[in-house]
Formats: sequence, C-alpha cells, structure tokens
Amino acid sequence: MNKNVEKIITFLVLLGLVSGIYNLDMDNLWSIQHNWLSYIGFIIFIAYLIYSVKKSS
Repeated sequence: MNKNVEKIITFLVLLGLVSGIYNLDMDNLWSIQHNWLSYIGFIIFIAYLIYSVKKSS
C-alpha cells in the first residue's frame, strides 16, 4: 500500500476513535441505540490495530 494512503487511513481511523470517545454517552453506556457510532469507531480501530500488527510482523 502507498505510504500516503496508509497515513490518511491511519488518520481517519484515529479521528473516528477520538470522535467516538467524545460522543460516548456515559449515562447509557451499554445502549447501542445511543452509542452506535462510538462502538463502530472502536471496532474499526481494533480491526486496524490487528491489521497493523500482522503487517509489521
């Protein structure tokens, strides 16, 4: 993968994680209806983290 594309994807994944943490509703922490964007951002971050670790090894 091109280095610039990889940097852009990393930036977008981290931006999604930060926005998910920022929008997390602590009163309804386990409610998917209120926190679906946060959960999606966290799942994408975990998947990208696994991809990065496998790529580096």
